[in-house]
Amino acid sequence: MSSIESIFFWAALVMYAAAAGGYSYSIIFKNERVMPKLIMAIVSGALLHTAAIAARVYAQGHFPWSSDYDNGLMGGWFIIMATLYVVWRQKPLRILGAATLPAVLLIMGYGVMRRPVLEPMAATLKSFWLYIHVFFAWISFGAYALAMGAGVVYLLRERAREKGAETGYYEQFPSQERLDELMFRYLVFGFVNNAVMIAAGAIWAKDLWGNYWSWDPVETWSLVSWLMYGLAIHLRVTMGWRGSRFAWIAVLALSTVIINFFGVTLVAKSSLHMFNVR
Repeated sequence: MSSIESIFFWAALVMYAAAAGGYSYSIIFKNERVMPKLIMAIVSGALLHTAAIAARVYAQGHFPWSSDYDNGLMGGWFIIMATLYVVWRQKPLRILGAATLPAVLLIMGYGVMRRPVLEPMAATLKSFWLYIHVFFAWISFGAYALAMGAGVVYLLRERAREKGAETGYYEQFPSQERLDELMFRYLVFGFVNNAVMIAAGAIWAKDLWGNYWSWDPVETWSLVSWLMYGLAIHLRVTMGWRGSRFAWIAVLALSTVIINFFGVTLVAKSSLHMFNVR
């Protein structure tokens, strides 16, 4: 990365880390007064994050589409933007940052360790369908992260209710019924966009490799992740899974997405997907 991008990137990471630490303090010490300051820290980090992306685009002449670092940089940005959007729409949802921020820190931290050099875009990546494919992948990633965040908050409130401590600090959280609804809505939104991502990727693969589907490790795990969320929707709609059971699914299912983006090529010997093998 360029020097100016590095400054913006690490400054954003510091702001996110400070906000994540502030959320831990707020939850442990039941202090809701720090929440507005945490949101301002996230906004500041988001501005620095956006500047880092702009610096990278300027330096290499194209959007960050391809490498593990690019996935961490852009995936983290979409999660942050999704978090700020729901906070702007509904103030009680500002607690979701307690779950989404640590996820952003992990994926950005992992990405920056994966050789974040400036490189020209490979000829095979210059396709309209790639842009559609990656854009919807990031949207689904952000939606799944919000579902995970709502699941974490639901479990925190459920634990407080079981201990008879649901009043006071936890009253600022959305109700459990509202959180349960949001988990499902975020998950369905992510599932639909994930389907578009897979379809666009298949069309791109046909143009590039001559086949819509090659059972490449990344393709296969992407399908596994999508089916996992489809199973969650099935359990909710047909079997009535709600509450803590569904919250655990929303939390744990995100691991399949993270594995797909960052973990497959750590164990796979080869992959047709260039964006995970730099």
